[in-house]
Amino acid sequence: MNAALALLFFTTAIPPLTSSLLLAQDHKTAPHPDFGFVNVRREPVEWPAPENLVAQLHSSDEHVRLDALRLIGLTDTQAYHPVWTQSSPSEMIGQKVFTPGDIRLMYAALGRDSTQQAVIAVLDTERQGVYAAIGIPAARGWKRVATFDCWCKYEMYSGQDTIAESVQLKPAPQSSSDTSPHSELVLRASGGGTGVYSQNQIHFRIRDGQLVDVLSFVSRYRNGCETKPSCEHLEARWFDPSLQRDGPGGVLVTAQGDFNPATVQEVDWKIRALEIRQARITKCQSYEWNEAAFRYRPRGKETSCPN
Repeated sequence: MNAALALLFFTTAIPPLTSSLLLAQDHKTAPHPDFGFVNVRREPVEWPAPENLVAQLHSSDEHVRLDALRLIGLTDTQAYHPVWTQSSPSEMIGQKVFTPGDIRLMYAALGRDSTQQAVIAVLDTERQGVYAAIGIPAARGWKRVATFDCWCKYEMYSGQDTIAESVQLKPAPQSSSDTSPHSELVLRASGGGTGVYSQNQIHFRIRDGQLVDVLSFVSRYRNGCETKPSCEHLEARWFDPSLQRDGPGGVLVTAQGDFNPATVQEVDWKIRALEIRQARITKCQSYEWNEAAFRYRPRGKETSCPN
C-alpha cells in the first residue's frame, strides 16, 4: 500500500428493525435516495444560544432536558427510555428521559462567508444512537435548520469515539478570494444484517441558509466472499483533498481485500484505522469543487492510484 495514502486513512478515519425504528421511523420525512443509512431531516426551529442549549442537555431536571432534546430534533419516543423491574421476568413500570452519554458543541463556517454555524451532537449509549442538530445565526438568535440521527451500533466499539465516527468537521475547498477557513460537516451512518455491513458518508455545507449535500459515497462495505468459504470481502473508501493537485477538490480512494475472520482478531476488521491492513488500494476517482453548483463533481474516469 502507498504509505502516504495509508497514513491519511489512519488520520482521517474512516440493525434489528425495532431498534432502528426508534431512531428514524418516528419521522415522516422521506429519506434522500443517495444517503443510505444517513437520516437527515430539514425542519426549521427557533433555538436559544447553542451554549444555553448544551447546558439544558446537561440538566438534572428531566423537564428541562426533555425540552432540550426536542429542540435538537428528538421525538418523545426517542427521548424517553423504559424503566424495567429487576425481577424475572422483567416488567416495564414506567419511563424516564435519558441522560446523554456524551454531548459535543462544535462551531465552523460551513457556508460561503465567515459566519459560524453550530453543530450539537448527543450520544444515547443505552440505545446505541447518535443525534446531531445544525443551527445557524438568525435575526432573533439562532435557528435549527437540520437534524441527523443514526443507530450506531456498528460504530460503538470499545475505545472508539462514537460521536467522532458519526459526526465530524473537515476542511472545505478554499478559493483564492477566501480570507477565512471553511469546513464541511461529515455524517456517517451504517447498517446491515445477515452478514452484510455498509456505511454511508455524506459531506454537507450551508448554502442560502439551508444544509445541502456536496458529496456522498459508501465509505465501508463488508460481505461474504462469493466463491470462498470462511471469507469476508472488505471495501473501504475515504476522501483525500491533498491528492487533488489542480485546483480545489479531492480524490476518492478505494481499497479492497479478502480475509478470513477466523484468523484475524475482531478488532482488526472493525476499527477503521486497523481494517485497512486487510485491503489494498485499487482505485482513485478525482473530484473538482464546482463553486457555481456548490458541490463536488467527478473529474474524468476512475483510475488506478498513483504510487
